[in-house]
Amino acid sequence: MLFMNQCLNNSEKSALKYYTGDISGNNPFWNEPKAYLVLNSLFYDGISTEKARVSEGKFLNPIILGDVDRLLYFYDNIFSAFGKCSAENNIVTYRVERFSDYKFIKQSEKTVSFTSTSTSDFLKEYRDRIGIALMKFVISAGTSCVSMAEVLDVYTKWEEAEILLPPFMNLNITEVPVIDSEKSITDANGNPPVVSCIAECGKYCISERKKNISDDGAKAGQRIYTALNNGENPYEEDIKLYCEWKKLFRQLYL
Repeated sequence: MLFMNQCLNNSEKSALKYYTGDISGNNPFWNEPKAYLVLNSLFYDGISTEKARVSEGKFLNPIILGDVDRLLYFYDNIFSAFGKCSAENNIVTYRVERFSDYKFIKQSEKTVSFTSTSTSDFLKEYRDRIGIALMKFVISAGTSCVSMAEVLDVYTKWEEAEILLPPFMNLNITEVPVIDSEKSITDANGNPPVVSCIAECGKYCISERKKNISDDGAKAGQRIYTALNNGENPYEEDIKLYCEWKKLFRQLYL
């Protein structure tokens, strides 16, 4: 076996399924197949990541921020799952990253958000981004990560061979030349990768959440998403509230 997995409870499995887009029912929150667009945006400073996603034609669903307690319930459970899962052997995985997000990752020397990688090379499904970076992850035995196919009873995206990495994991990043075979991996505009790198995964540690946060910044975030989705500029006051709220959110787990 490549992974060591303690038994996940139903809430942890549901959180992982939700993140992957394996959804059912009519609940407007739990029935959002691309919730990860919002779930990951909360880990980035500013709103440049949100803008980048909308510029690619993606929809930021304001409903996801409609109930902060429900949102934190999701994060509590997915972080709990990472505490139970790790690599048993050394493995290498791949990711086609948005270049604008890669710059945040390289600067922080950590995974900024939940990071979907694959053991099946660079997946074409993730080339719908404008400006891409190729990231090869070196995952040592004992590293916290989740093999979706192994922990979920039913995994609808088995062909992606997804290994999910948590936020806040230390990375030692070395940029390398883009080789000829990688130049055929193009972005949404047909452009080759901006950069290629090797990222060695290191220490990961978070705290168990002990408090809550208000919903003022989340409501501002909802207004920002609506404005961006409609091609409008958000109000500066909303941007300030939302960005301060995102910082408080991240501090809940650090």
